Amino acid sequence: MDTFELIQRLAVALAIGLVIGIERGWKQREEAEGDRAAGLRTHALAGLLGGIWGALALSSGDWGAVALGLAFVVFSATIAAFRYREMEHDKSFGATTVVAAMVAFALGALAVMGDETAAAAAGVAAAMLLALKSALHGWLKRLTWEELRGRSPATWRSAWRGLRSACCCRGSQAGSCRRRR
Repeated sequence: MDTFELIQRLAVALAIGLVIGIERGWKQREEAEGDRAAGLRTHALAGLLGGIWGALALSSGDWGAVALGLAFVVFSATIAAFRYREMEHDKSFGATTVVAAMVAFALGALAVMGDETAAAAAGVAAAMLLALKSALHGWLKRLTWEELRGRSPATWRSAWRGLRSACCCRGSQAGSCRRRR
């Protein structure tokens, strides 16, 4: 890999972290500086860090993969420790921020070591999942046992309509969604 391609792939790794970090930072934007474990900058740096470790792994032969794995474990433990402190302070519970940072790191490494397009697409998908928390939880609450276990196409169409309305039409009356099929 030449220098230009490496810089390009590191930029994709950084962009993945930024996309995830923008979503995390948006959700935590009202919190005071220093009161959150990971926001925009942390996730952006996590993506870049994963990319840097991916580049080091590529240039280090067989031990590179081991070093990358150890870096991932140390990074994950560090983020988890900071999140633990945040949870103790806030008297809250949640692992999503830790997992999001781990995803940013891993996708940053993938952007450098493997398919950068797939890594970028997965980063966007991760940010979408994070952003759709309320809609997905609302859909899950409305999902019935029959819809969950049903095998007929009609049952799955009903579940899909419920998910689509939860994600696309939040706040609108049933049937008044402007975003039609």
